[in-house]
Amino acid sequence: MLPLVAERIGSRWDVPAGLRTGLSTEARRYAAFDVARETELRRLLTAFEAQGVQAVLFKGAHLAYSHYARPDLRPRADTDFFIAHADRRRVFDVLGALGYQGTGHVTGTLVMYQAAYVKRRDGAPWHVVDVHWKIANPQIFADLLSYDELAAAAVPLPALGPGALGLSDLHALVVACVHRVAHHHDADTLIWLYDIHLLASRMTPASWETFVDLVETRGVARICRHSLERAAAEFGTRLPASVAAEPQVRQPIKEMMTGTYLNRGRPHFEEVVGDLRALRRWRDRLQLVAQHAFPSAEYMRGHYAPSSHAPLAILYARRAIHGARKWLARS
Repeated sequence: MLPLVAERIGSRWDVPAGLRTGLSTEARRYAAFDVARETELRRLLTAFEAQGVQAVLFKGAHLAYSHYARPDLRPRADTDFFIAHADRRRVFDVLGALGYQGTGHVTGTLVMYQAAYVKRRDGAPWHVVDVHWKIANPQIFADLLSYDELAAAAVPLPALGPGALGLSDLHALVVACVHRVAHHHDADTLIWLYDIHLLASRMTPASWETFVDLVETRGVARICRHSLERAAAEFGTRLPASVAAEPQVRQPIKEMMTGTYLNRGRPHFEEVVGDLRALRRWRDRLQLVAQHAFPSAEYMRGHYAPSSHAPLAILYARRAIHGARKWLARS
């Protein structure tokens, strides 16, 4: 929140001069970095377009150019793109050609629906790109919104060029409400709540009706209502009665499963159990277990023994021991 705080404080006389100076210095440093990052982002979008890829910006990188007065006022650790599943290979090739390297995530087809790439300068990470082909990794949220659905409603981001697209306000609000719960255990990160506040503040009565219908139909009404209430508690977001009221339960089983993500401190294995329940076929469930237990040899070497020639069996045993502690640990 530092750039926003520095912008708000400005030259207020009741703020100590030393604090104002420190904040403004850091904010200027961040603004300079953001200019360089925008140049790189334009380069990426141009390269994707040249390969026939329509990448849709979402989360922080999108909102920086659509809902904030300046993009440097929205701090973010990476740039998130949503792409069609069929475009993955072309996108990865473009990133490789532009000097990006994969960060070595687990690559199981049912475990991970995103891939992170980083560009380094002088050995230090400089720009991180997170490529998604499903909206979230947990199975119960993965197909909440499809690429085709999001791309069809996407809106232009002229600040990034004629072909740049970001999520519609409706879809961006759903993603913002769900993301902080599905991936971050209902974290009270202020910048995410402020994103929700800005998005909600632009919604019209008709948009709210569509929003309520969408989240109730998709089984995430309870989560979205909770996130909106958290934003309202911090920033005074004005919510219509239809949103503040108890949601209709149209998908009781799904609402129950997504609602469990509001239980802070639950063990990680409960998330895996939830993934297994969300998958309909036993073949997929067995495949998910296998992908958790036995990631690719490339991942095992890179993550557990980058400079060792230890047998894979030892590495898998080490993963099982460490993984057992992680799965029993509370979020």
